[in-house]
Formats: sequence, structure tokens, C-alpha cells
Amino acid sequence: MKTYQLITWRYEDVIEWIPFNRLSEVKKIGKGGFGLVYKATWLDGIRKVETIKDGGNDIYKRVREPTSTVAPKTLVSSKENNNDFLKELAIYGITQNTITKEYLMVFQYDDKGSLYKYLRKNFSNLPGRLNCKYL
Repeated sequence: MKTYQLITWRYEDVIEWIPFNRLSEVKKIGKGGFGLVYKATWLDGIRKVETIKDGGNDIYKRVREPTSTVAPKTLVSSKENNNDFLKELAIYGITQNTITKEYLMVFQYDDKGSLYKYLRKNFSNLPGRLNCKYL
């Protein structure tokens, strides 16, 4: 994770450690091919960069959305470098359930149906957000 953070150029692409107590309303919503899928509210929100126009200049400001709905997913077989698991919409960070001690990756939440169906339809249009060899 540290290696990836060091080579990431864009603020919004940095994968961060998300303390589990910063996720609220954690609710199991399904089981996917790679493990359990949850829906949660991330109290700190997703990183983003806002562009502010100042005359002829653009000013870039690092901000966070107030709260964000995210999809934490368990890391089943996390010892394997599984490229399919990491081809998700956006990866925001990693957390650890303080009760079960299970690690979860925190992904963008999408309520448009199954992630598998969405990726099959839209994968070629998604931006590359992570090169798995850096995890």
C-alpha cells in the first residue's frame, strides 16, 4: 500500500487506511465471488479536487465529500494477487473490522445492480485506478 501511495500522482487516487469506526451503518448486502459485500457510510468522505476559477487562473483545492456511501468488501484469499478482485470502480482504502479482525477493501458503491453486470457492460470505459502489483 505504501509503495502505491508513493507513486500515485493524483490526490483522489491515493488509497488510505480507513479506521473502521469512521464507517457507520455497515450493513451486509450480499455475497460476491470474492467475499462478502457491505454498504456503509464513510464519515470522512471521498477525496476529490475542486477547481476554482480565479480570473484566468485555475486554483485546485483538495477537499472531501461530507459523507460518502461506500462498499467495503472482505478480502477472501487476500494472500493471492487476484487481478479480477481489484478491477473495481474505484478503490478508496483498506479497513479492518475491529470485532472480527477481518480486512476489507473500501470501494465505490454502485446501486445499479450487480457489480459483475456493471463491469461486463462498462469495464472498457472505466479509468485505470490501480495497478495490482503495488498492493
